[in-house]
Amino acid sequence: MAQVRTSTGRAAAPGRRRASRATRATITLAMLLLVLGAVIAYGASRDRKDDAAPAQAPTAAPQTPAPPSAGPVTAAELEVLAAARSRALAEGDEDAFLAALDPATPGLVEEQRRLFRNLRPIPFAEAEYRVDATRPADVPDALNVDVSFDHRIANADTATVGEGYRWTVVRPAPGAAPRITSVTGTPYEGAGYRYARDYPAPWDRSELTVARRAHVVVLAEQGLADRAEPLADAAEAAALADLAAYKGPKGTSPGFVLVPVADRHSFYELYGGRADQHGDESGLTYALRTSATGGASPATGHPQFGGARIVVDVNSGYFTSGDPERAAALLRHEMAHALITPLRTELAGQNQPVWVVEGFADWLALRDHRDDLHAELTEARAYVLSGRFGGALPTDADLYQADPVGNAASYELAHLAVLRIEHIGGTAAVYRFIAAVYADPSPSAVDKALEEATGLERAAFESDWAQYVRTLFGVQ
Repeated sequence: MAQVRTSTGRAAAPGRRRASRATRATITLAMLLLVLGAVIAYGASRDRKDDAAPAQAPTAAPQTPAPPSAGPVTAAELEVLAAARSRALAEGDEDAFLAALDPATPGLVEEQRRLFRNLRPIPFAEAEYRVDATRPADVPDALNVDVSFDHRIANADTATVGEGYRWTVVRPAPGAAPRITSVTGTPYEGAGYRYARDYPAPWDRSELTVARRAHVVVLAEQGLADRAEPLADAAEAAALADLAAYKGPKGTSPGFVLVPVADRHSFYELYGGRADQHGDESGLTYALRTSATGGASPATGHPQFGGARIVVDVNSGYFTSGDPERAAALLRHEMAHALITPLRTELAGQNQPVWVVEGFADWLALRDHRDDLHAELTEARAYVLSGRFGGALPTDADLYQADPVGNAASYELAHLAVLRIEHIGGTAAVYRFIAAVYADPSPSAVDKALEEATGLERAAFESDWAQYVRTLFGVQ
């Protein structure tokens, strides 16, 4: 810290002789005359106001001229910039991929270098950057550019999906090529998620290890690199089981993308950054909307989904119990979701009822366990025997409740609802019902699909199913 110095007075010089009285009197008289003259002069100057020179305003300090504008970045230049990064990624040209980045932005070049190296081993059938929208940034002449990373992973996605980035782009000097000074996710204007268009993906967060099988791609962060290959083997077995069991409509996913994580923050951060969506999941399957180039459903005009990503917490009991069957059951359940995601249509403000979504996933995943189904329904049995079962199909709130027993029981009761549809109408009826609900999730459409699959109106089916559940568990 800087120290503040204080100055001290200098001591008077010693040894001076006193002046004579006459000399002092003369000096005193002269001083009085000088003071009197000064007073008279001051009074005279006060009387001559009109003769005084006009007061002048203080001269302003010269201002530094503003630097000349470098000029706005044009739409054509942005298209060139996006195309250059797409071409560099396709050709494996790391230097070209990094060329437009501002080297003065801390960490930006290394972050994008890691991104490039993460993307290269992934089996993309398509991967390119496309400019979506632009808006002024806070910096003069800079633009916030919303860019879609349009991509399709081979043998997994059925259509092109998009991940939303926001680049800040500026021209550093007149005549200079535009530079990217920032790369983040496209902010979401609504509620619930931090980012739109499924950012961040695993390739945005940390160095990846990629493990591939015929029907599986595993994208593992570096801390789980040693688990990528064993997980890929287990996931391939689960994929083959689900693909063999499925007998429904065509257009489903031919394979799966799996993302293992080892902490809850990462588990919930991926694909939109929604915190603690349900609270205690071991796996989440994210449906990815088709990009603008993928288009909407030709039949309905509503957005559809071109693929899915499965995130699993490898520190959950499914993977740490030592029982490979538990992990296999979770993988098959999540893959059942991903399998039929491309059949899904999105209606504003409406989602497929969760009992249908979760019930089908368990129904397909556990088809090889019908002989010991009772062993898989322990929570539902306890729930029914405790008197908590009211006979109504599980609501979304039931399936998302905080109570772990009620939550698990609701999943199993949803499974039994889909199983009851199969008992009444056959396996084909289940697939017709699921396809219809995924195409149109409105309540009236769901009720209509249920009646077509079972021949029963919703209330009659619900009553029949409730009696089936009570009988199954010995409760009358």
